[in-house]
Amino acid sequence: MTYVFDEKEKAAARREKSVLFWTWFAVLVAALVIIAVLVTVAVYQVEVNRNRDYTVLLGVICGFIAVTYGCYTLFFFAIKFRLTRKFVRMLKDMDRGLKDSFDAKFVCYEDNLSMKDGVYFYTMVLKTKPLRRDDIDERKLLVEHTVPKIELTEGTRLKLISHANILVAYEIIENGDITQ
Repeated sequence: MTYVFDEKEKAAARREKSVLFWTWFAVLVAALVIIAVLVTVAVYQVEVNRNRDYTVLLGVICGFIAVTYGCYTLFFFAIKFRLTRKFVRMLKDMDRGLKDSFDAKFVCYEDNLSMKDGVYFYTMVLKTKPLRRDDIDERKLLVEHTVPKIELTEGTRLKLISHANILVAYEIIENGDITQ
């Protein structure tokens, strides 16, 4: 059985999520320290030196840092961190969740990307045994978009493991037989 994601990839994804979070946290601390220093300097100038020459400038700099940090946080959490967090959650669900094992015949790939639970996928179309009489025998299995396509020809028989209709593992069966 060939697994789509090995333990090294899963550990790397978890590490990337952690690095991203702590990077954001370090930028937060740096921004707060800079703003605190600027406010302290402004208050010191006014109270001790009776000098209000730089009060507006320091206020503008504090405002600029706060707005810049707010925009950075918005884009960071809306794009990069969210996608990484969803990917790590998908990997965790694959490890812990229920898995479905079945045999199928490969038909084709659909290249258009779709999103499920915040992760992008392309589709592998398969012919399988119907679960009930007169049931649909075509199944579309989702494959994470960064995973290279498996070199398969139409009609290749496969043994597959999936979780929530996402490919977890596969094995090419040389002389397998499934009823259609």
